[in-house]
Amino acid sequence: MMFETDETREYRHHIARWVDERLKPQAEALDRTGEFAFELFREIGELGYLGTMYPQEAGGSGLDNPYTCFTILCEELARASVGFAAGVCMQGSTATHTLHAWGDAEIKKNYFLPALRGEKIGAFAITEPNAGSDAASLKTKATKTEGGWLLNGGKVFTSNGTVADFITVVATTDPALKAKGLELFLVDTTTTGFSVGRKLEKFSVNCSDTAELVFDNVFVPDNHRLNNGSGSSFLNAYQSLTVDRIFTAALAVGVGRAAYDASLQYIQDRQQFGQAVGKFQAVQFRQVDMLAKLETARLYTYHAAQLADQSKDITREAALAKIIAAENCHEVCHMAMQNYGGWGLMNEFPIQRFLRDSYFPMVGGGTGDIMRLIVARQIGL
Repeated sequence: MMFETDETREYRHHIARWVDERLKPQAEALDRTGEFAFELFREIGELGYLGTMYPQEAGGSGLDNPYTCFTILCEELARASVGFAAGVCMQGSTATHTLHAWGDAEIKKNYFLPALRGEKIGAFAITEPNAGSDAASLKTKATKTEGGWLLNGGKVFTSNGTVADFITVVATTDPALKAKGLELFLVDTTTTGFSVGRKLEKFSVNCSDTAELVFDNVFVPDNHRLNNGSGSSFLNAYQSLTVDRIFTAALAVGVGRAAYDASLQYIQDRQQFGQAVGKFQAVQFRQVDMLAKLETARLYTYHAAQLADQSKDITREAALAKIIAAENCHEVCHMAMQNYGGWGLMNEFPIQRFLRDSYFPMVGGGTGDIMRLIVARQIGL
């Protein structure tokens, strides 16, 4: 592959082995119970994977191709469990990026470094019940007070929300300024006034913790306002949210791989009319179409990751990667279920989980319609 180097090949080899030995055997149970995998999460931290995107001097891995390697991490984890991968993706990217970029020495010591080690869990809270893609309509308010800020409002769809030790919260300091009035505030979840409204139940990515959060006069000290003094910290953080679309695409590629591989094995083993069902042309053509969609998704996702490693503008490419990978790999999972026939509906086969989990990349981090709107603007429409 054009994106492969000695570094990325070695990185993939090691994380793939961990996935096969540790995550894959537990994936079905995690989906069934819907529990957050604390033990596996800490292992990922101890092995250094949560620091993939950060330089060595900051406590990270110091890789030459950090975005490509983090894309590999998301893909490999997702081929076993998209739910677990989603939590790791949140921790290693958005939940820690703002702390690395704008946190002071105290924040890095107490939150950022423990998060990279897997000792503390982070989250990023932006979406509200009445404000999703329209971030300028957010209502959670930050009011200046002596020594800090008071947060009031609520968030929804927050990944890692019920298990988080700290959460970066997007709040408005002045609703009249719309997006320019949005700021980032680091909230320690032990702070008085913070509470989890409820854990949200989903039909997809069950072991990815998703929460509704409540902020009732939550005090945030001045140094926990994550701003370097140059405009809205939320707008400054937009690049992090942009590159996350590539990682979401990688989740889709991972589950697409899992479905493709499972389907290929099944049609080679399943016998009907005296031969393997994979000998029938209709099944063969469907499997080949699956491969074409999967490889297209994989190639474009890593193309976008390479551009990110080259510090190129990836606004268009990240959105396209999410569209291509999410939709292609959802189709791959659907076609894989067709190859299973009636057995595809049975919980004893993982193909139904792959199809359920393939919905997440199509919605998480922005719907396909929003991605198309972003690309339309990029091409001058």
